[in-house]
Amino acid sequence: MVTKDGKEMRDMIKVSAPATIANLGPGYDLMGMALDRPFDILEVEFNQDGEDAISVTGVGSETISNALNNASLVAGRAVLKKTGNEKVKLSMRLNKGVPPRMGMGSSGASSAAGAFAVNELLGRPLEPEALLICAMEGERASCGAAHADNVAPALFGGVIVITDYSPIRVCRLNVIEGAEIVVVSPELELAQEKTKLAREVLPKEVPLSKLIAQMSAFASLIAGITNKDLKLLGSGVSRDVIIEPARSVLIPGFKDVKEAALSNGAYGCSISGAGPSLFAIAPEGEGIRIGKAMKDAFGSHGVEAAFSTHKCNKEGARVV
Repeated sequence: MVTKDGKEMRDMIKVSAPATIANLGPGYDLMGMALDRPFDILEVEFNQDGEDAISVTGVGSETISNALNNASLVAGRAVLKKTGNEKVKLSMRLNKGVPPRMGMGSSGASSAAGAFAVNELLGRPLEPEALLICAMEGERASCGAAHADNVAPALFGGVIVITDYSPIRVCRLNVIEGAEIVVVSPELELAQEKTKLAREVLPKEVPLSKLIAQMSAFASLIAGITNKDLKLLGSGVSRDVIIEPARSVLIPGFKDVKEAALSNGAYGCSISGAGPSLFAIAPEGEGIRIGKAMKDAFGSHGVEAAFSTHKCNKEGARVV
């Protein structure tokens, strides 16, 4: 099979894209970090006959659309459109490893995988930021907003800061080293449109004093990553005064869980993405102990929870 410009295309590919943590505290819609696990695995084939199709298996697959508005399929079709290959049809098989609606970038992983896979099959015609724009369309289809804080690190790996949305510009920062990332996920009944709800509770206006405090926290976060200062990084993570207070009311026991992390030696703690999971930046070797303390704090509020420990992942989407 050949592309519109006459280049040979591969017929099939298998790729992976990792879980991510968005915002990292005060970096709402501007920051994200790739995790070393879990991953979404996506197989893609081109076909000139028939129609687009996708099947979804794996964690939480029963809650994920296998229709034409699936994030992987939308992102893949965006690549075809941008490269002038609209007539090509896609057959996808998505195996979910990143749990949906838990604040670990499930739709971001699926979107990144879809865009990345199709771009690879076409022979990599798109530059990174053009590819990111296509992947963001998967996020738009999934939650109604084409934000890049999850999908950018899922696509490129590491820690990403979005420096501009119009046009999209991203910068890759130092990978966070010398620390463990603890993710604690409570077992809660979640609305199907959880991310949309988490956006709706945010304040429409904020006082200047809070804006200044938020800028201070964001500056600490950036400086801590850039200077490899884990204490400064953690301080920035923990001082979100705008988004975290609004969303924390959706998470039973949030204040006690965060306090359990910090009092047990975590550098910082906040909500993972839109929640309900929390994440903590922990000293190496302390992740399990801190995770257990956070889990117990949820338990004291009658909420079961599970935790896992991670590293910051240098890789984003890749061919398996």
